[in-house]
Amino acid sequence: MMGRLPAEFIDEVRARFDIVEVVSQYVQLKRSGRNYFGLCPFHNEKTPSFSVSQEKQIFHCFGCGEGGNVYTFLMKIEGLTFTEVVLELARRAGVPLPRQQDTPWERKKLRARERLYKIMELAHDYYQYQLQQPAGRKALEYLYRRGLKPEIIKQFGLGYAPDSWHAVKNLLIKKGFTEKELLTVGLLGESSGRTYDRFRNRIIFPIHDQSGQVIAFGGRTLGDGQPKYLNSPETPLFNKSKTLYALHLARQAVRQQNSVIIFEGYMDVIAAHQAGINHAVATLGTSLTETQARILRNQAEEVIIVYDADAAGQAATWRGLEILRHAGCLVKVGRLPQGLDPDDYLGRYGAETFQSKIINHALLLTDYQLLRLTEIYNPENDKERLLLYRRIIEILNSIDNAMEQEDYLQKTAKLLNLPAEVIRQELEKAKRSSPQTRPLRKINTVPQVSTLQKALLQILALWAQYPQFIADTKEQLQAEDIPQEFKTPLKTAAAAGAELTPAMLYDVLPAEKYRLLTSRLFVHEELDEKSARKALDDCIRYVKCARIAKRRKEIEEQISKLDAGTAKGEIAKLSKEWLALRKMEEEINQAREGGKGVG
Repeated sequence: MMGRLPAEFIDEVRARFDIVEVVSQYVQLKRSGRNYFGLCPFHNEKTPSFSVSQEKQIFHCFGCGEGGNVYTFLMKIEGLTFTEVVLELARRAGVPLPRQQDTPWERKKLRARERLYKIMELAHDYYQYQLQQPAGRKALEYLYRRGLKPEIIKQFGLGYAPDSWHAVKNLLIKKGFTEKELLTVGLLGESSGRTYDRFRNRIIFPIHDQSGQVIAFGGRTLGDGQPKYLNSPETPLFNKSKTLYALHLARQAVRQQNSVIIFEGYMDVIAAHQAGINHAVATLGTSLTETQARILRNQAEEVIIVYDADAAGQAATWRGLEILRHAGCLVKVGRLPQGLDPDDYLGRYGAETFQSKIINHALLLTDYQLLRLTEIYNPENDKERLLLYRRIIEILNSIDNAMEQEDYLQKTAKLLNLPAEVIRQELEKAKRSSPQTRPLRKINTVPQVSTLQKALLQILALWAQYPQFIADTKEQLQAEDIPQEFKTPLKTAAAAGAELTPAMLYDVLPAEKYRLLTSRLFVHEELDEKSARKALDDCIRYVKCARIAKRRKEIEEQISKLDAGTAKGEIAKLSKEWLALRKMEEEINQAREGGKGVG
């Protein structure tokens, strides 16, 4: 798993980061006893089962079974390789890359991601600089007309891309970057074999990841060009479905208020922050995704959607509601007057009115859905009335809680001026004809491993928790006792000695299933030093006995294939070896005093 990176470099980088601080960028954690708990970012859940140990520098989810160290966490949540994660954290911590006997091409490959981030940083600096130059005057005046102040322009890092086909390209190539790299991060477009600056004569909105690094740009045209808004394409740094605009700025306020407001556009978010509404983010002009919903749920319980009042905005609102509900969010909808977007409303009425009229009067998910349907369908029209009834029954049927469903049934009866019993009958019909299929919760399955493999994993886990045991127990394990896939992990762990930690162990385990099972061992088996030593001795005895038992079985199979009349000598020799092995096994087992090892 470690590849060509030296173990010392991997250990040094890992030691620079506290797993609680890293995970907290993605999950809202609360301390409970010795550990921190939050909602798992890897599966949907309503009750926190995701545990992070600051002491051991590991995480484990009791719901889905995921576990590991800070490297494992970032690999899973960002979709990166082990090497990419190590190099990314090294870049953040300022740890120089190790000097290796690699070719120039290999060294360049290792630095590739670091160079991509540097490109985005330099491009951002350039766009910000251009906004303050004469060429950017129209862009700056536009921002001022929209009510933005210099402080908020600086806070959000807004800039300007000049009306040039090659300005950014020429600048960055002069600084030593390649055309291919600029295409990779989406700064250039390509047509008929020629490249050009993607963003031209546009106000630039930098898009950051959760750690605050620039990973993409959005651009609003200042002329008649189309599209009006243009985003960076998907790149190795930027995945739209996993990114929320301004979350890096909003995270603290979101957690303090346990609430987040979702807007559609950049300007809506910036206007909200300028007005002191700091728990606001945006979806980058795309439909809300399941990943974004899960990110939001891990930051706050309440999510309030405030999209434009036009048809497109309301359609986007409807789509986002169910996604957020399935993610376990308490979903509300803030309704704007027709013809106004959030930016317009804030500019006209101010933050206090926005809070009191829009946020404080936000409708719960089902209330909004019922009201919206009565606006879409005309009950006076026979055809539309039947469609209205059908859609309302679908909504009522989607409510899991029986008491909540009954409450909304009564509300619907009043809304439609119908007897509640009639609606109840239709609801029962709907349940019978199309029973609800609930998504199955991901089951916490234990990885399937042999008893021998589990014993070896327990030895490694106990060594990591009590490294003082390594010196006088490692010699008890002979090379022939250990399966090939465990030789390197045990050798590496033994060599680490007193420096071995639970977090370090994950980087040497040979397979994903072993890392998941080790995570369970760390969490579920909290042993004191005396019990741990007994468990360790038990595991070592089992490993040695397993090798003996395997050899005895081989001998038994060999003897069964020999002719008793013609192979007496060979049978006698094998039988003698078999008896010696049995005696050895008995001696090993006699030393057992009853610990908590394999069982």
